[in-house]
Amino acid sequence: MKKRRAFAARPLASALAFVGGYLTMPGGTPAFAQGGTVTFPVLEELVHYTTVRRGVTREHMLTNQNALDAIQAGAPVPTGTHVVLVDYQSDVLTRYLIAEKTGDGPDDWAYQSFNTDQSLRTVDESPARCYSCHQTRQDRQYLFTYNDARSFKP
Repeated sequence: MKKRRAFAARPLASALAFVGGYLTMPGGTPAFAQGGTVTFPVLEELVHYTTVRRGVTREHMLTNQNALDAIQAGAPVPTGTHVVLVDYQSDVLTRYLIAEKTGDGPDDWAYQSFNTDQSLRTVDESPARCYSCHQTRQDRQYLFTYNDARSFKP
């Protein structure tokens, strides 16, 4: 009986290690601890610089003019910049995904999802997943729409 428990504990320990690794950002910071650190920007102060369409999904991308100017000049995105993805599914607003530049380092970004009423969204969202996916865009300041921002003209 003891052998069986020890054997059963191994998969559990492995699963916990995997989940712990997935939910932990570089530097050992728990990714879910950042929930609530991203502020919701004043949308009217942002510039709509591109729209991404995929099937029934329509994503309006917004950021501030200072960020667009920096990207177009080849400079780093300024600390405090918000990049907002306004997510529509079948033309219905479903959520806001927000990235906020939190420091001077190139990878100092925090991610958070908000409901349509701009309240913090905690169901079915993982800032760790955002962080992980955006790591693939290190060469573009962690932005999937970097080239759109570079070529944007008002």
